[in-house]
Amino acid sequence: MATAGTPDPATSFAACLGVLLRRLRTLSGLTQAGLGRLAGYDGSYVGATERAAVRPARDLVERCDHALQAGGALLALWPLADREWAAPATGTPAPPGPDLGDGPETDANGAGGDAVVEAMELVRRAEASEVGAEALAGIERAVARLRRAAAATPPAELLPAVRAQRRYAGRLLEGRLTLPRRRRLLAAAGWLSLLLAGLEFDAGDREAAEADRHAALRLAGQAGEAELAAWAVEALAAWALADGRLRDALDHASAGQDLAPPASAAAVQLALDEAQAWAWLGDRDQAAGARRLAALTSAMLPRTAAS
Repeated sequence: MATAGTPDPATSFAACLGVLLRRLRTLSGLTQAGLGRLAGYDGSYVGATERAAVRPARDLVERCDHALQAGGALLALWPLADREWAAPATGTPAPPGPDLGDGPETDANGAGGDAVVEAMELVRRAEASEVGAEALAGIERAVARLRRAAAATPPAELLPAVRAQRRYAGRLLEGRLTLPRRRRLLAAAGWLSLLLAGLEFDAGDREAAEADRHAALRLAGQAGEAELAAWAVEALAAWALADGRLRDALDHASAGQDLAPPASAAAVQLALDEAQAWAWLGDRDQAAGARRLAALTSAMLPRTAAS
């Protein structure tokens, strides 16, 4: 039996979607506002979807499905629920109106409820066309988490999450953005592309790895991110070392050092790549010189970057 304020999942697909969304959210320990932040929507819109009080956008359901790791369960219900919302034109009853709780009073025709729903729809449409600071910050946090996870997670397990996050970044790029926010979003998409490239290389998909590495380099140029560009070239040096193409590794390490900011983690790694290539070629003096450069550069890094 449904509890007060919660729709009965047996009454409609919209109610079933709402109940499942609520259940997954509470199991994840998230508030409506917290899930809204992860999905890039206002928490009130999540709440209205849980109550089957508003026709949710597919984008919202997809993002919630991803944030809650629902494995497509929410997304599978969406087309069924969406058809129900479209059904009133043919005489099928619409899902119940919003439970307003302590909100504005409604008249006998539910005018206040309609106003709340319309307001939330207006917010949704605005968010769909203009990327807010919270959505941008959320994707940057996701990029940081995925980069940290890459060191300890098998590529096959992490690739779907990184690809989904990059698709989300691509959708955000279609919205209205100020120039600074657009550059930040381009940089985030670039880091995701570079992370994909590394995971694909480790998984043995060289063609996909190079395509995503090249995408990262292009995005770095559009975003004005010199360190991202340097890391995109460093990937070539690392791959050449892995293949035993030592002269190619030296060329890529040199090209990357020309791009890298002087005091950056990318500059350190490129110098270490150069040292490794020289060492395997048997030139100890050149290798020692490259290692000294790496040590000097590392000493200039901020403590958070050096750790």
